[in-house]
Amino acid sequence: MKKALKIIVSIILLIAFVGIIGLSFYTGLSVFQGMTNFISREKSLENQSYYIDEYKAFASKYNPIDVMVPSSQNDCDIPAVYVEKADSKGVAVLIHGMGGTRKSLVHMMQSFLDLGYSVIAYDQRNAGENTAPYSTFGVLESIDALDVVKYAHENLLNSGKLILWGESYGGATAAIAMGRDESNIDYLILECPVGKGLDMIKTVSKEYADEAGIPLSYMLFCGELYTRLKLGFNFKDMDPAMWLKSTSKPVLISNSSIDTITPAYIGTEIYEAISHDRKQIVTSNQYNHTEFPIKDPKGYQQMVKEFIDAY
Repeated sequence: MKKALKIIVSIILLIAFVGIIGLSFYTGLSVFQGMTNFISREKSLENQSYYIDEYKAFASKYNPIDVMVPSSQNDCDIPAVYVEKADSKGVAVLIHGMGGTRKSLVHMMQSFLDLGYSVIAYDQRNAGENTAPYSTFGVLESIDALDVVKYAHENLLNSGKLILWGESYGGATAAIAMGRDESNIDYLILECPVGKGLDMIKTVSKEYADEAGIPLSYMLFCGELYTRLKLGFNFKDMDPAMWLKSTSKPVLISNSSIDTITPAYIGTEIYEAISHDRKQIVTSNQYNHTEFPIKDPKGYQQMVKEFIDAY
């Protein structure tokens, strides 16, 4: 009788254990899938309809060159567009935000051309024509960014400086890229940068946790464990401020006090994390998220020029 009871208890415990493992796996997978596909590549291509006419007009004037940058991650070459400026002061590498593509950066390509720089803009992974999987709040994207920086430095930069510029989600990418390897970068410019990826994951996951009656901490634990096993990094790695603590290069951050997507405190946190004093932060109270360079391109260009001239 006792032996039979032990067997029954063991079976129940085994079933419970398998159930917990199964639930944890499913929970981790769900968090991972949501985190790495906030906005699908297909949606970013659909979004091109909002700005494709502007891009076509720009292309008819400047005849941009489409290039494919080799990826060091070997998961997909990186689609980019390059416009050369005669007698350029250098090259600006431009990184779009979530839901955008290289073609959504016409206004920034124009601004840097006006400032005297050649420009190269590219599709981030899981966006536009870049079929590399997974959006990772700048972690894997930063390696792609460094591939483009290396390509620009070796093939496009005859003389002058290399500027790395990123907006919103692309700002996180640019910041982490600088933290990984700043050797080929002379200036970093962040426009309304995204901060800790974990904060956004928490916001989205909380709704599902409440609906399912699952503790948020458990969801995040499972999601992080799955991510670590699948891609090899932790949620804490999705933090631009952490990556920029030891940078030695000049950094300009532009943000907005009325921005509800990436509130001004995010830019401030990144600014304060930078240990040197060759840094600037400009906070607008007129323009919303990433609107400054669109609505006041001359003012934005002047800000950038003064920053570069200062260092």
